[in-house]
Amino acid sequence: MGTYIRPLKKILYFFCLLFVFFAQSVSAQYLDDSLVESLKKKAGTTSRPTEITSPLDKGREQQALYDRSDLQSLRYEELSRLEEDFQARLSSEIRQFGYKLFEQIPQENEVITGAVSDNYILGVGDELVINFQGSKTNSYSVKVDRNGRLVIPDLRPLTVVGRPLGEARRMLQEVVADTMIGTEVDVSLASFRMISVIVAGEVFEPGVVRTTSLSSGLEVLLLSGGVKKTGSLRNIKVYRGKEVYNIDLYNLLLGQNGADISLMDGDRIVVPVIGATIAVDGDVVRPGIYELRDGSDGVSFKDALALAGGTIRPRGYSFSHVQMDVNGRQAFHEITGNPKLKSSEALIASLKENSQLGRVELLGHVKAPGVRSLASAPTLKKMLGSLDNLEDDPYLLFGAIDRVDETTRSRRLIEFSPRKVMLGGEDFALKDRDRVIFFGRKDIAFLISEKVRNVILSGEYSDEEFKDEEEKRQKYCQPLENLARIIADSQSERFATAVRAVFVRKGAEEEKSRDREKLVDGELRAQYADKDMLAGASDKARTSEVVPSRATQEQMEKEYEETRERLCPAVFSETQNLLPFMLEYVVSVDGAIRQPGVYPVVKKTSLDALLSVSGGLSNDANTSRIEVANYVIEDSSKQFFINWDYVNSANQDLAKVLINPGGGVRVSSLFSNFEPGAVLLSGEFREPGVYTIRKGEKLSDLIVRAGGFTDQAYPYGAIFTRKRVKEIQQAQLKQAAQSLQSAMVSASVKKNVDADSLMAAQTLTDQLTSAEVIGRVVIEADPVKLLLDPSKDIVLEAGDALYVPKRPNFIVTVGDVLNPSALQFVPGKGVAQYLDEVGGFTRSADEDRVYIVYPNGVARPVNLSSWGGDNDLSVPPGTAIVVPTDFSPYDTLTLVKEIGSIVSSLAVSAASLAVIFTN
Repeated sequence: MGTYIRPLKKILYFFCLLFVFFAQSVSAQYLDDSLVESLKKKAGTTSRPTEITSPLDKGREQQALYDRSDLQSLRYEELSRLEEDFQARLSSEIRQFGYKLFEQIPQENEVITGAVSDNYILGVGDELVINFQGSKTNSYSVKVDRNGRLVIPDLRPLTVVGRPLGEARRMLQEVVADTMIGTEVDVSLASFRMISVIVAGEVFEPGVVRTTSLSSGLEVLLLSGGVKKTGSLRNIKVYRGKEVYNIDLYNLLLGQNGADISLMDGDRIVVPVIGATIAVDGDVVRPGIYELRDGSDGVSFKDALALAGGTIRPRGYSFSHVQMDVNGRQAFHEITGNPKLKSSEALIASLKENSQLGRVELLGHVKAPGVRSLASAPTLKKMLGSLDNLEDDPYLLFGAIDRVDETTRSRRLIEFSPRKVMLGGEDFALKDRDRVIFFGRKDIAFLISEKVRNVILSGEYSDEEFKDEEEKRQKYCQPLENLARIIADSQSERFATAVRAVFVRKGAEEEKSRDREKLVDGELRAQYADKDMLAGASDKARTSEVVPSRATQEQMEKEYEETRERLCPAVFSETQNLLPFMLEYVVSVDGAIRQPGVYPVVKKTSLDALLSVSGGLSNDANTSRIEVANYVIEDSSKQFFINWDYVNSANQDLAKVLINPGGGVRVSSLFSNFEPGAVLLSGEFREPGVYTIRKGEKLSDLIVRAGGFTDQAYPYGAIFTRKRVKEIQQAQLKQAAQSLQSAMVSASVKKNVDADSLMAAQTLTDQLTSAEVIGRVVIEADPVKLLLDPSKDIVLEAGDALYVPKRPNFIVTVGDVLNPSALQFVPGKGVAQYLDEVGGFTRSADEDRVYIVYPNGVARPVNLSSWGGDNDLSVPPGTAIVVPTDFSPYDTLTLVKEIGSIVSSLAVSAASLAVIFTN
């Protein structure tokens, strides 16, 4: 049934349309055009094909627009002959004013229109929308016909061509008021007529421009590619029949009236060659080359200055008038009064004096850094106000004033004590251009950093040590390079205290500092591996699918700046030679101090304040004997010497003990009967664990403190290790590896050595270097034997460890035997018998070099001959029988190949032996 309904609907719409058309012809009452359009659409009479543009065509159109825009920018970037001449004469980058207006030209298909005023002149082709409201309601779209008339149903034709839009509206309202009582009418423009304008002269694309009737002269010039720099902006002519109009674009550029005119069909625009010009340069708001009005004999000094926007500052300038004589020579004259500037002349504004008066500045570890007036901050105390204006954790024993010397005009640094100024009643009068610097703890920590120490000791610092530009950007510190240069050039005792303090600490903290540097370096590399992420310059960053958010980038930037601040505090970069200046005023604080180091101080700094900033005394400090080394000057010889003194805080006020720069403080520790470390007891002790020991305490005493051994303990197999012995063994092992390396190099020179042999030698050297030793010491741990022979009772040290295993019931055989294994211990059984139980020797065994390793770590060779041998040698449980390899058939380098596997075998055997002992 649906097949019949659709044709019926179309027939119904058709009759509705007939009714509408009939009603329009016979009735004074009109239907709304929107209703008619709706019916037409439903009837399918106004359907239009959809326009589709391919992506390729869109891309080409967009690229063409980009190319045109780039070409336009290049046109105006190129210097004109006029600009080249003025730049050469004035040694300036001065450019012609106003031509940037044409750098961005509109698209060709862009409709250039503005607001339609009642002064718009109607012409043939203009389309108007006429709306009736009241007793008659309808809407018409009517064009001005070729006769210049508006023809509206039920109204007489109205001639509107050449009339303003406002006048045409009033005429229509009067006609409707007389003809249609109770009806009001409104008129507006729907579309504009197209006009043709000819553009000639100094434009980039002269010719006929097709545009709307509302376009102005400037818009047509834009469509013509813009005015060349050789063209005038102030004398553009518009020819309309016998009438001539002038366009001065400076009125538009300078915000004045009369900037442009509306165009009509057939108008001609001519851009003549640029007229007379002047230049205004120097300290003005808008330096430039300016065109004079047509026919002008010049412009006054004040008007020329106004063209450039006036001077940057309201006063304090001298003005030069650049003129030319008949020979083309330039002459500079100081301007007085209000003279005229003529063609090709120039005006230059220059400051008489670029200086500042009554200015002081606050820098460093403060909450509100910046410039102050000297009148409001005549002294240090008034500048800071109170200690609350300092950032958290300030350093109050040293500050600096960066001052201009009155005689040499060079800057010099003056020390002061913020503590004495803010709390002690001292004060300093400030002078014009002073810069006051306060420090924080992080700035003082930088003085004892590893980087500063290396520079002080070596006098060297180079940016060549950085692997790449990014690492240099992260770690390079200009103040350190300046310090290195000063130290290298100086032969005085200027940094003697810093050198002594650094030398004392360097050995003790070298490893710790190196680990800290590695940590900082690791943090930097982890956080900033993609070094172009912040800079946004690398292709990877531009093409990466994962782009960090703004918050992430800001956080990374903040972390980076914090790391940079630790490596090189900004306060030392902002003031020249501040770092070496502070190092001249340091004192060293050592001993039982919580934060030992070097600290800058002023003369007569109290000892209690110095100890306070260094973290205070540690709990083991000997306050009855504080060593103070002070630099003092002898009045007669005017020479410095060191005065040593010892202070007892119990009967001396530390606030009255004064110390000068260059001195030192050392706080001794109280004598303690305890070792600084502990001893570890493990295994078959009744009370194993970590024990604090007294100085000189012996092993037997500690065994008693641990409750003695358990019933399963095997003291003969005790494993005693000592940290100091381990370090010695490790050093000897490295020395042996170096000797082996040298021997292999020598052998490779004397013989024709193959690559495999050299590789084996290198492998052996690497194994020796990386081999881990435990620092075992052969001791006697049996309490009964220690009681009988006290000389064997070892004195304990901090870091010692003693492990006592359970009594084993086996013997271990290792090396070149047929079946290396662990055999059950049988009292009275000899070495030969145990070897027979594992199958005897292999072909490669060295039977003459068999040895045993007792449980206590002592080794002994064994003679297995049938005559006078050690067949009846006692073998206690836990003993290892070792059969080495016979190397006599091998040459030197082949021997090296085998040693590697032997070392591995010995390592395995030692590990197996350790496992046996622990079970």
